[in-house]
Parts: sequence; C-alpha cells; structure tokens
Amino acid sequence: MSYFDLIEPDHLAALDDRGVARNLFRRTVSMVEIELFSYCNRKCWFCPNAHIDRISRNIHMSPATYTRIISQLAEVEYRGVISFSRYNEPLADRVILERAAQARAALPKARLHTNTNGDYLDIGYLDDLYSSGFRSINIQIYLQNGEKYNHEKTKRRAQQSLRRLQIPYDVTRDDPGLWYEMKLHFKDMNLRLYGRNFSENGTSRGNQVDIKRDYVRTLPCSQPFWGVYIDYTGQMMPCCNYRSDIAEHGEYVLGDIDQGDDLFLSYANGKAATFRRSLLRDGPKDGPCASCHFALEEVSPKQQQRLDLLFEGSK
Repeated sequence: MSYFDLIEPDHLAALDDRGVARNLFRRTVSMVEIELFSYCNRKCWFCPNAHIDRISRNIHMSPATYTRIISQLAEVEYRGVISFSRYNEPLADRVILERAAQARAALPKARLHTNTNGDYLDIGYLDDLYSSGFRSINIQIYLQNGEKYNHEKTKRRAQQSLRRLQIPYDVTRDDPGLWYEMKLHFKDMNLRLYGRNFSENGTSRGNQVDIKRDYVRTLPCSQPFWGVYIDYTGQMMPCCNYRSDIAEHGEYVLGDIDQGDDLFLSYANGKAATFRRSLLRDGPKDGPCASCHFALEEVSPKQQQRLDLLFEGSK
C-alpha cells in the first residue's frame, strides 16, 4: 500500500479537537524525527550546515520538551520509527543513550533508529546503543567537507569504519560513481554502511544547497502526512528538508513543543493542512518545495484522481 492511499479528508482540514487530531496522528504517522541537540562536527557541502554554524556550540533540546514529546507519543501507544536525527551528528553527544532508554521504556513497541556519519562510532559505542534500545542505524560514509563523491575513496573510508567496528559484513550494492553499501551483522540490529553521490541522488534541502536547483517538482509528496520532524528547539517542521534555523523556512513552523504546543494539534492544525494541500496535486510546487528532488514516489492515475477529489473537497 502507498502512503498516498492513507490520506483522508482530515489531513486537509484544520482540526481543533485534540481527540480527533490524536486519532488522525495514531492512524497515519509512522516516523517521528527528533533532534536531541544542535551540534554537528562536519560542514558537508550537500547540507545547509555548510553555511549554518552547528560547530561552535551545542544546544540541547530541553529535557522537559523531550519528555512531553515521548509522553504524548505514549498516549497513542506509538509503534512506528523514532529517528534520532535531523541536522546534528546524533552520536556526538552520549545523551542519546539516556534519551533512547527513556523512549524505549515509554514506547516498547516503537523502533529506535538513527543516522550517523560514523565518526564517533566504535564497537563499544555500538553495543551501548543496542543496550539503550536502538535496533536500526544508518552509517553514512562521507569524504572531506567540500569533497564530491569518489567511489574508490568511499570504499576506503568504509574499510576505516569496519576496522573500528570489527563485525562481519556483506557488500549489497556497488554502483561505481553512484552508491556503495554494506550490510553489517551485529545481533538483531538493522545496520547499513553506505556512501552515496549527492550530486546525483541528493536534493536542494529546501533550496539551501546547490543540488538540482533547476529541477521542477511536479509529483505529489506524501512526506508531511506520515512523518513528523522536531528540531532541537522543540519546533515542529512539515518535512525533513525544512529547518527552523533557516529564515526562509521560518513561516513553515507548525508548532513549538518547547512553548507548550500540543504534538497532535500541531500535526493537524490549519498551517499543516494548507502545506499538505499544496503538495497533493500533480503540477509545479511552490516555495522551498519547487526544486525538491526528494521522495519522488510515482502516483498511479487512480491515486491521482483520488487525490484531486480530496483536494477539491477540502477547498
């Protein structure tokens, strides 16, 4: 089943009844991305951190804000993915172990995941992450900050990571100039190690980096229906490519959990509904989505007809 098949009229209308909003969230959201702190140790050319300072200091999400998010997820017995990611380096601060253990205790059926550049990861840390509740990690292979993709260098970097981990692996993808990936074997964890050519398969990150800026997005997007994205500030964004610390993205903030906004009502408010409606129809998109080359899910004619009817009915 496609995510587009899960879209319903309530996604496209402003909801002010918390119970209705909570049930919509329960039915639809399968991934919640939480940024625990601001720090990243890299300034990769394909990321807005190349021109936004995430190195000089580290600001943590308020423990009260984090607890509020986890407690509200517990209300719906959330069982989807919690991704401790966004635009920081999640393993740079071991507070992630404490926060993951807190999530695991409150949400025993959720799947804990993170994306990392692997710079801080060794076998001891991996074991600690497993003990705190993680069952899924993507380790991405990066070269130097301004360096474009090089297949052979990516393979050599992969071997550096493997020397720190000392665990078995299988090469699962080897596309010269495009992608190199391994599956690592550690307990029952889903563990990927891969490098990718962002020039070919990256996106402009809401028109913030110079990747495919001449691309015209026409396909609908399901991302803001099934995903929730919360910055270290507690501000909720409609998509993983939007950031509350970018001025051009500021008007798209859906809610501020740090200031007491409700998770479910922020997901289902008028601002969120308007954003979703803007992405439903086949045709050029506006604003930071105009050149987005991310999550290009093909839509069948039957699905598009249904989406068009939903759009017309929400006016």
